[in-house]
Amino acid sequence: MSDIADSTPAPTEVAAEPTPAKAETRKPAKSTPARRRSSATKTGRGSSRPAKSASASRASSSPSPASAKAISGSLASALRELVGGIETEVTAITGLSAEIDTHVKALNDLRAEATRRLLHLDDLRSAAEDVNLSAFLDTSIQPQLPQVEEDFPDRIYGG
Repeated sequence: MSDIADSTPAPTEVAAEPTPAKAETRKPAKSTPARRRSSATKTGRGSSRPAKSASASRASSSPSPASAKAISGSLASALRELVGGIETEVTAITGLSAEIDTHVKALNDLRAEATRRLLHLDDLRSAAEDVNLSAFLDTSIQPQLPQVEEDFPDRIYGG
């Protein structure tokens, strides 16, 4: 009995066409989705199609296995690119750190040389017995401080 009920088509409603007199006095329909749906149902245009069930709409929203594989492949390639970019940046920072170490060693060597020379000048100053020579050495032995301020970023030095 259920086979017979399932095989019979659903009756469609056919609305009577409005007469010309009624059509002239009628207000124009607003084009909202609710009005369009209701007018389609009245004329029978929308009733000939079977309604989608909730499971059918859920099934259509989930990707097919082929598209899921494509999505996972594109996600994997995007993650590989991200990891590759991170590795590139870490390699660059490591290279910069090695270069900074080289420059700091050179700077420390230059500071040691400047200290050694200043100590020689201090010995010379202490050996000078003439007042004028002592005054000259006092003014000329003043070391010049660096003109460029060193920057120690917190992110690098853990501050």
